[in-house]
Amino acid sequence: MEEIEMISWVQYLPSIITALGSIIIAWFTYNQYTKNKKTDLEIEVLKHKTIAENERRSDNCAVVYGELYDLKDKFGADRVYIVQPHPLGNEDMLSIYFEVHRNEIKEMKPRIQKKKISEVANFAKHMATSQFKIIKDIDEQVEDRYARSIMMSMGTKELIMIRLSDNKNDWVGTVFCDFTDEMRVDGKFAEQAMQKCATTIQYILPPIRD
Repeated sequence: MEEIEMISWVQYLPSIITALGSIIIAWFTYNQYTKNKKTDLEIEVLKHKTIAENERRSDNCAVVYGELYDLKDKFGADRVYIVQPHPLGNEDMLSIYFEVHRNEIKEMKPRIQKKKISEVANFAKHMATSQFKIIKDIDEQVEDRYARSIMMSMGTKELIMIRLSDNKNDWVGTVFCDFTDEMRVDGKFAEQAMQKCATTIQYILPPIRD
């Protein structure tokens, strides 16, 4: 009798194994489906976030360029640009991304791209610590020889500069108004206009992308 019952149970074993296999496959399929849906959702969220960030960066870039053009026209400057340290949090390079200039004047931008801060250490320190400054004599007032040579090779005679900082007062860049001839700008007016520009752009200034 027991032998008959054993035989009876054994004959159902393939069906039981098949059923268990189906359950396991279904569980793995559902689990993978759930993971795929979660991944799809994460990708979609990241996609929308990236689009939003790019739109915001585009808007901020437009504001920055607008302010630089405004300074160029107000002062009659030949070039207006922003020197930015990067990457933020571990700054060891300087680059120019934002620049406006008169048509017949060469851009400063190509000369300052991923420039090692160590190569212009004195001038980098000056930018990081000076809130506002008017430089009337490149030879006398720019101590860093490498920075001075770049300016002189580009025909720079005089400069107005102002520091940009974030909400922690960390240095994030310096705006330069560059003149290849004697500037005709009242010092007080220059300081007020530069301060307005700094206030407008320093918290929205897009960082250099490495």
